[in-house]
Amino acid sequence: MNLDVVLNTYERRARYLPAVLTVSPVIIWLYLWFPDIRSLEGTFISLIVGLGISVPLSILPRTLGKKEQEKLLVKWGALPATLILKSNDSSINRETKNRYHQRLRLLTNVDIPTPEKELEDPLDATRKFDSCIDYLRQRTRDKVKYSLIFNENVSYGQARNLLGLKPLGLTLCLIVLAIQSFHIYKNYGLGLNISAVPILEVISVVITLIFLSFWIFFVSSKQVYNAGVNYGKALLESCEHIE
Repeated sequence: MNLDVVLNTYERRARYLPAVLTVSPVIIWLYLWFPDIRSLEGTFISLIVGLGISVPLSILPRTLGKKEQEKLLVKWGALPATLILKSNDSSINRETKNRYHQRLRLLTNVDIPTPEKELEDPLDATRKFDSCIDYLRQRTRDKVKYSLIFNENVSYGQARNLLGLKPLGLTLCLIVLAIQSFHIYKNYGLGLNISAVPILEVISVVITLIFLSFWIFFVSSKQVYNAGVNYGKALLESCEHIE
């Protein structure tokens, strides 16, 4: 196992955790439905197998998350951290935004565009605001001093990577649910008497449905955008403390 993946906060929360969430319905189903796996030896083996699957799978979140981000950039026009600097965005109080603009002008020597110039040349305005965000990102790499920025960046990475894994997560949930449904139908028929179904099998189905709901309702581009806005706000707050 790559200990970096386990011990590093960003790797653990933004990459490894999404990978574990993706394979969890399969691991839980196997554990609850097959008694041999619930023995001490079986638990140990299933844990090793589960980690063996999810650790390599942790390579996928960043790759799929980056691809998803590229699609979102086409839709949004820029990353949320850049967009909230624009005059037509209301995520930040106007007076606070003006203060940030003034401070960034001093720190970066970038000619911060006025609302009129933003309308005249939106692409140029985006490039200039991107430059400001790049500057702040480079100046706030200290994870201890800028812990809020780091944590918000982790949350953004996690939301983005989960969105990238969403098709795989949904597919695994639907496959497991189909197997569970077929097994219950085969053994108990359509006239389902819930009391006749072993409690662990019922729990497994409920857990699979919870994971399915998570992928459908919680993991979305809106979650990614909101996380990006929070990261951008934390990043911009730092401009008033950078010398």
